[in-house]
Amino acid sequence: MCQNNFKMRIIEGEIPAQKAWRALALLSPDRGLGKAWQLGLALAHANSGQLLAAVITPTADEDALARARQMAERVKIASQSHSEATLLIVESAQYDQGVIDLARQAAVDLVLTVADDLIWHDLSRVPCALGAMRGSFETEESVGELKRILVPTSGGPNTAHAFNFLLPLTPGVEVTALYVARQARGAHESALGRARMRQTLNFVGAENRIQTKLVHGRTITEAIVREAGQGYDLVVIGASRESSLDKVLFGDIPAAVVRQSKTPIMIVREPESRLGHLAGRAAWRLQNFVPRLNLNARTQAYVRIRRSARPTADFFILIGLAALIAALGLIVNSPAVVIGAMLVAPLMSPIVGIGMAMVLGDVRFLRLSLGAVARGLALAVFLGGLAGLLQLGRPLTPEILARTQPTLIDLAIALFSGMAGAYALSHSDAAGALPGVAIAAALVPPLAGMGIALTTGDFRSSFGALLLFTTNFVAISSAAALVFLVLGFRPSPAQKDRRQVRARTARMAVVLVALVAALLGFTTYNLAQDSRQRARIYEVTEAQVTAVAGAELADLEIVSFADGRLQLEITARSTRPIPYNRVADLQESIGIQLAAEGVIQDIALTMTVIEVTELDPLLPPTPTPTFTSTFTPTPGPTPTNTPTPTHTPSPTPTNTPTVIPTDTPTPIPTDTPTVIPTDTPTPTPTPPAAVVAYPFGLNLRAEPGVSGEILGVVPVETVVVLLDGSVELDGFLWQEILVDGQSGWVSAAFLARP
Repeated sequence: MCQNNFKMRIIEGEIPAQKAWRALALLSPDRGLGKAWQLGLALAHANSGQLLAAVITPTADEDALARARQMAERVKIASQSHSEATLLIVESAQYDQGVIDLARQAAVDLVLTVADDLIWHDLSRVPCALGAMRGSFETEESVGELKRILVPTSGGPNTAHAFNFLLPLTPGVEVTALYVARQARGAHESALGRARMRQTLNFVGAENRIQTKLVHGRTITEAIVREAGQGYDLVVIGASRESSLDKVLFGDIPAAVVRQSKTPIMIVREPESRLGHLAGRAAWRLQNFVPRLNLNARTQAYVRIRRSARPTADFFILIGLAALIAALGLIVNSPAVVIGAMLVAPLMSPIVGIGMAMVLGDVRFLRLSLGAVARGLALAVFLGGLAGLLQLGRPLTPEILARTQPTLIDLAIALFSGMAGAYALSHSDAAGALPGVAIAAALVPPLAGMGIALTTGDFRSSFGALLLFTTNFVAISSAAALVFLVLGFRPSPAQKDRRQVRARTARMAVVLVALVAALLGFTTYNLAQDSRQRARIYEVTEAQVTAVAGAELADLEIVSFADGRLQLEITARSTRPIPYNRVADLQESIGIQLAAEGVIQDIALTMTVIEVTELDPLLPPTPTPTFTSTFTPTPGPTPTNTPTPTHTPSPTPTNTPTVIPTDTPTPIPTDTPTVIPTDTPTPTPTPPAAVVAYPFGLNLRAEPGVSGEILGVVPVETVVVLLDGSVELDGFLWQEILVDGQSGWVSAAFLARP
């Protein structure tokens, strides 16, 4: 006796410890065993499994236990020759929850119940397949062995699931797939019915074990009832996906068939699992585009993949050669050599084999493939490390670095490569695609690059290469498993251990793919940020080279960019020489703008200038005017006329009669005017002049040298007076000039002498 929880308690009986396929038949003390019991017993025997017959009572009082024990006696009598049957008496206050808890604890694969009771129990949450019997009123004495089962189908996934668990009954039980073609739709409906039955049986891998029959009828219900009366023991109908089981049971067609047919009807529904629903729906839809392989083709593919996944001597020889070729190709930075290594490497086969082992739940095959991959990985990294001795003291090549920064795009490539590889290995006529798959997968180059990076001490790059290989490994094996599932590879219902292994490995694969995707999402974001910053650096540098240096950016190399420190090597084209101070101004302007945007904190650059001559065939060159010396007369002092004294005649003496005679005054002679000579004008010498030839003007400094204080900027084509001062300092010849009454120093290299 065991106890699960307060909702469900096993009073009598015990769940078998052996893991096997299990059916749970829910019995009622008020009814006989019926077809549900008989079908469960037959399925348990066919699948080498177990049948649990459970009587669930709400209370454990004496009356309830007595009735349950009476049913137990009937079960023992009916199953004397069948060791697969085990009876359980279960106490549960809630019948529905008790069934759910029991199914989970016993790991049941199929629950069989009778749906003829007036009170319908909601078993929609049962975590396994569910079969509900209608119209089964037989007693123990009237129940015989199942001989013929009819399965009406229109090509739905629930019907395919019914065929899956009915298939082991063949050939001892005759199972017939029936399609009803309505008479009003003509021959086209008949062709459609045959195609749907063929598609459904191919999906379940029935081969010739299930018969097919197509009948015509005025209505579907009438045709099913008529055919069911032709000696069939049970009619199995797949539940509709578009409605709940309750609606299917009392829907139009099943309800009408139950009312009119004297043959018991069972409605079958797939396990209620969200992940299982998605996987089943995807597999069902994909089989329209990727038909499932038949049993013979699946067997051949299994043998072919398992043989190629074995770690033989040839496997290790090819892995070693491929690793050496890849390492040398990475060192010499040759993509062609690296591609050749991809073609040689046989690592794709065991990884695809891991996908097949996951789908089949084959633990031994899984260990074999994982061992081959692990040993191949170690060998490739070791040989890559040896080859990395040639790379000591040198930076990693672009081919190596390209395999140290995986992104989400690499994950997508690996997923599609895994699908292509699994499909090619499953079809012998598609094997020609394997070389292309090997190139796309690129398994060995990341391992060789990892070994080289480890030898050179670049552990960050080695981690990136390992992440790329892990991405390829997880994505290829998971995608291959999906393709094998679509192609029809799966363990049989009797292989319960394998189905549990398949479920665990599937969950693990989903978790690993999600984890790898998260890591790659982080690296993709960082690479996108770095790419955006580098693009901004190029954009700002190009604009500043034009604006500050008056040149054209020819090439830009980011020597280093880490921790906010940037080092650039700039190559520019210019029609004029670029002085040192312009390069300093360029560095300062780039640093200020990028620091303001938060891109960098510090900058250093070197600049190479290529002097060019711009010529346009449509515009002939214009002669450059040559300055000639012109004598400009300077006016001297203007001569001033000095006024000459004018001769004034003296008055003429007149004799005036007087009483007393007087003396006559003698006239005084006047001085002769003197002419003052005028100065002769002499030419004034013109001071030497020059013209500013730099297109952006020159800084006028208070002292010679690049550290001198800037007094102003002298525009281009300004005429300046050259003074006597001339000093060679800081690699430049400095000239003292006079312009607009202000003297200062400029670089003589940008002055054009007339």
